[in-house]
Amino acid sequence: MAMRVMLDNSIFGHSQFAEWAMGSPGPLFGIQDQHYEVLGAVRKKPHDDTAFQAQIDSLPTIGRLIREKRLEAFTYGELRCEKMQQFIGEPMFGAMTGCPIQSCPPAVERSRFYQGDYFAYARKGGKRDRKLGLETTIGQIPFMQMLCGLKEDFLPLWMPFKQALGLTEFEIESLKNLKCFQMLCKISDSAENYPDMFHLWTAQRNHMDAFVTLDSKMANIAMKIRRSSAIPIEYPTEVLQPLELLSILSISEPDPIPIEHGRFYTLHELCSRAPTERFSLFRAYQR
Repeated sequence: MAMRVMLDNSIFGHSQFAEWAMGSPGPLFGIQDQHYEVLGAVRKKPHDDTAFQAQIDSLPTIGRLIREKRLEAFTYGELRCEKMQQFIGEPMFGAMTGCPIQSCPPAVERSRFYQGDYFAYARKGGKRDRKLGLETTIGQIPFMQMLCGLKEDFLPLWMPFKQALGLTEFEIESLKNLKCFQMLCKISDSAENYPDMFHLWTAQRNHMDAFVTLDSKMANIAMKIRRSSAIPIEYPTEVLQPLELLSILSISEPDPIPIEHGRFYTLHELCSRAPTERFSLFRAYQR
């Protein structure tokens, strides 16, 4: 049976191994020297942290396992909101290219309570936004702070309005389990971490086996959560980095990276790859 995993945006953000570049087209017919350059791609420079780069280098294996349906991969609305702030890049040599990523419901849908300007809604609403002067009262963190401030007796007061709010039975069950989210946030020790705790809570509510992330800070918080006996965990979703996930699956050697360091790939070479990648490359070339 396939493991069910929710993928953090850090996985998608580091899943591209190539970047556009100009380089030599290589040997051409004719006796004259060739000195012009053409569009192509090179492998991205490795991260200075070799341990972090090793985690990134395991992503093609994660992608293969998803395509082979040995892993069921999921995302959801709040992660998609965060993804709007993130440049993912072209899928050429992408670890997640062609992976079927399913959608699951949030523990509680934010739009039931907060609505307004779409760009304000999509913001995190934390320190970075405030520093940029992008104040929002309907972003992720304000919503999650509201949930953290609810008292134990709030739910009976809301029940007469559940139809007006559009609350589903899944969300009502989540709200009955709200203490779990509140305790996760308390252990995380900062409102800046509340969105990550909401992702973990949503993964738990959807019975995910693991939340997969490259964020070491979240992994450290998860370690504190495992040591706590105060959280009424409904489903034991693990927070795993990619190499930990592969270890659980008894994979000790990740797949080789499908792009070499120091090699220039011409547009012709790139367009000979999979159809989905050719289409993406064509769009980029048209820009």
